[in-house]
Amino acid sequence: MTTSHRFPPSPSAPLPTRSAGLRPQPAPGQTALAQAPRSGAPAQAFQQPFTRVSPDVGAPLPGGPVNATAPGIVPPNAAPARPTPLPQAGLAHSSSADDAVVLTQDLTKTFGKRTVVEGLNLVVPRGSVYGFLGPNGSGKSTTMKMLLGLLAPTRGRISVLGRPFTPATRAEIMSRTGSMIENPPGYGHLTGAENMGIAAKMQGLSEQQVSRALALVRLTEHKDRLVRTYSMGMKQRLGIALALAREPELLILDEPTNGLDPAGIEEVRRLLVELAGEGVTVMVSSHLLDEIDRMASTLGILSAGRLVFQGTRAELMERSVPDILIDTPTPQAVLDPQTLAGLVPAQASGASGQPSGPALVPQGVRIPGMSKGAVAELISRLAAAGVELHEVRREAQSLEDVFMDLTGRGGGVL
Repeated sequence: MTTSHRFPPSPSAPLPTRSAGLRPQPAPGQTALAQAPRSGAPAQAFQQPFTRVSPDVGAPLPGGPVNATAPGIVPPNAAPARPTPLPQAGLAHSSSADDAVVLTQDLTKTFGKRTVVEGLNLVVPRGSVYGFLGPNGSGKSTTMKMLLGLLAPTRGRISVLGRPFTPATRAEIMSRTGSMIENPPGYGHLTGAENMGIAAKMQGLSEQQVSRALALVRLTEHKDRLVRTYSMGMKQRLGIALALAREPELLILDEPTNGLDPAGIEEVRRLLVELAGEGVTVMVSSHLLDEIDRMASTLGILSAGRLVFQGTRAELMERSVPDILIDTPTPQAVLDPQTLAGLVPAQASGASGQPSGPALVPQGVRIPGMSKGAVAELISRLAAAGVELHEVRREAQSLEDVFMDLTGRGGGVL
């Protein structure tokens, strides 16, 4: 369900402004983008799996084609100097525009003097679950709103489903896109089925499509309850059902597991993976690293409005060098400057602002940033010096460890 229409006004319930199926109210002084209604569209037949229109793949963006192989980091000459982020991993499987459903080039959004999203070059592969990660306030929702036409970029270009995203193409693109941004939709004084019925009437959907969407999110038995009696998790599931009802090619979900219990999170995760298997491209944002790690085939990591990594989990872990732990009863011998000379890269401070050079730990010594060759040479030097070694190993590193290092262990700007 997209943000292409809004429900009729209701005196007893305010109109939701940012969610699937509802058009947000324009801010003062702004004009909402025009979008043609689909009320005249014929009801689609119920099919399994989803039927989808073949997009016009690889259409150029206004002003020239997107460089889909461009890294997701703004070049130094395009932005003020900042600490150098981890290089973006190359996406071998999505290196061409023909294989990407969402492409952006230098996507930037500022509010007054504040830059909230800066220079994003997103590449979302077709049929993937793209995990859009970042701390709260890093710019994820702002980016998704620009991809849906709810916010106009300050600069940059967007291509969705092979079409340049413009006011003229927005209606056609949105007819093939489902979304839920920030808050789940629905009128509290109406039942779940009535809310779905309003959306179906506006979009020309069949009863089978509505029934299937409700079944997919386990709301069939609750469809006749008033939405105001729903739990937060049930409201989230209703929002996802509204996004799924039109059987989209692209599904954009902002924090879809918010408010769900563990069983509900597992069901949503399984659903999104199954949809990707059917050919739906899913872009899902979250700050819950474990959930994204379990479902996403591609990761995009945002920090303070900038893309600091884009690629697969394996590529991310390969680019992160875990610390070396040396278990020894004589740690000071390991820390001898002559022993470490030429082996440890120059360290200033870590992403958290704390010193990140060799350090004493309860097990012995931790040394960051050492290559395999450097570790082998260090062991050789220690053995030659007669230093007793109990164990030398790489410290186990999780996705969360890498994420925290990349994002500076803090939040963003909005």
